[in-house]
Amino acid sequence: MSKEPYMQEWTQKEILAAIAKALESEPDGPNKEYWTTPDCTVQDIKEKHGLKKFKPNPMTITLVRECCGAKFVHTLANKKEAKSLKDCKCMDRECRLRTVVMPYGKFAGLTVALVYEQQPSYLAWFYECVAGCEEVKAVIRGLDGIEAHLTEFRQKPRPPKPKQRTPTQQEAEWLMGKFSSQTVDAVCQELFGGEA
Repeated sequence: MSKEPYMQEWTQKEILAAIAKALESEPDGPNKEYWTTPDCTVQDIKEKHGLKKFKPNPMTITLVRECCGAKFVHTLANKKEAKSLKDCKCMDRECRLRTVVMPYGKFAGLTVALVYEQQPSYLAWFYECVAGCEEVKAVIRGLDGIEAHLTEFRQKPRPPKPKQRTPTQQEAEWLMGKFSSQTVDAVCQELFGGEA
């Protein structure tokens, strides 16, 4: 199984806040300006401060997860590295209930726990009928009392699948791109009242 579902990507807001915190005690200057000005490049710093050479000092930032207070330290050599930072997600059951959200549908963006309070039958349907979304399904599986809703959903009679109509010879010819003169003439007669 891929490790990706167990990784969390930090938002740019969180990363920028961590950078600002790390630079609180650093005096103003080219290095601080480089890290705290979003669109500022090394070339911009060199031109602004009249420097022939400039290499930003590595930045050590600490990202803290709110739910369990876990800390993750990253050392950044340049701004590109700050674009996408990932760390292990918190696997604590309570934290996952608070943070895992429905990916789409009428409850998109709401946490699984909130959906469970409002409409547990929806989660049962999601678990049984939606392909993929393994992380959401793992959280659903861990909900207290969900098994009763899953059992109830599995026992509901399913509506029969609509019968598939077999195409007539004429329809089959049209679908396959074989247009006999009879078929074309018949269509022209029906649509325009005459032959092709």
